[in-house]
Amino acid sequence: MSEAASTDSPKPQLGEDAERPLWQRIGLRRGLWIGAGLAVLAGFVLRATAPAPQPQAGDPDVGLSVQTVLVEPARVDHQVEVAGLVEARRRVELFAEEGGRVIEVGAEELDQVEAEGLLLRIDPLAAEVRVARSEAALARAESELELAGANLGRRRNLAKSRVSSESDLDEATSAQRVALATQRAAEADLREARDALAKRTLMAPFAGVLRSFPVEVGEYVSPGQRVAELLDVSHVRMEIGLRDRDVVAVRPGAPARVEIQALPGETFTGSVLRVAAASDPQTKKFPVQIEVANPEGRLLPGMVARVRLDLGEARLATLIPREAVLDEFGLAFVYLAEPGADEHTVARRRRVRVRDVPFQPTVLEVEAGLDRGDRIVTTQLRQLREGARLAVRESGVARAEERP
Repeated sequence: MSEAASTDSPKPQLGEDAERPLWQRIGLRRGLWIGAGLAVLAGFVLRATAPAPQPQAGDPDVGLSVQTVLVEPARVDHQVEVAGLVEARRRVELFAEEGGRVIEVGAEELDQVEAEGLLLRIDPLAAEVRVARSEAALARAESELELAGANLGRRRNLAKSRVSSESDLDEATSAQRVALATQRAAEADLREARDALAKRTLMAPFAGVLRSFPVEVGEYVSPGQRVAELLDVSHVRMEIGLRDRDVVAVRPGAPARVEIQALPGETFTGSVLRVAAASDPQTKKFPVQIEVANPEGRLLPGMVARVRLDLGEARLATLIPREAVLDEFGLAFVYLAEPGADEHTVARRRRVRVRDVPFQPTVLEVEAGLDRGDRIVTTQLRQLREGARLAVRESGVARAEERP
């Protein structure tokens, strides 16, 4: 009974590892330790057999590999270059002032015409008849005026001898005045009739090119009808817009060089014709007119041109590459490569004031912050910090762009 009671009594609660045989528990732990030891041993072997590490660009013992340029003054031409369109010196639209049938045409569309050259003639018959009638009316009025004048003279003589009354003298004076007014009206009608006859012949007001002339012989034109467009291309003009700091250096008569996109490799010489006294309200720029002689007629209205103006004499300026400048919150900074305390080259951050250079987008002009002989860093700027060691890989001199 005692043995049965001993056998049926509950066993103490143990984990799964405790229920496993002792040899299993010892084998699992030993395997883990052996695996960890092998991993550590493999790490030592790999480290011992790996090749020696090469110094990298950012290694503090060697320094960050960078390129630098030496700051030296360079020659800068103060110029401005602006695009514009070629326009005719003068442009007029011609209209028929009198109506009628066209009986003669003296030119065709796109023709070169001379000043006072015939363009068209309208049938003059009606105008000639009117002129004849006006001439007859004037002759009659002049005759009546002559008769009234003679009658007035007789009345005055009779009035002096008291043979004629004052009323007769007044009537003669009035008749002479009426005859004079009639004669003047007849003269005006004759001038008007002759002007209408002259307007039936349309002449070119100046020498130029007919850009449009859609009129043929036999066509009927109405008063006020547009019949031609005439361009004066003996000289051509271009209107460009300049900023306020550029327009102050431009004066009428100043030379200008013009390049035409359709005529590559050629340069035409012109001059400043007019400079506006106020800016354009839309573009906020000041209009400037350039005129170029065009005796051969090669420059045509509508061509694209580039106008270059010299705004002053060449000068020396400090130029640096644009990529060497950091812009942070509207302030410009550069990094200088300078000798450090331990004879290593280190980076020194310096604030500068710069501005753009016309026609040289890759460089900036330094107004303040750098001196001649300073060496500035042009690469790896975002990785640099104040006092960082540098390994100067290449060096050069800051220069302006080469322009033809």
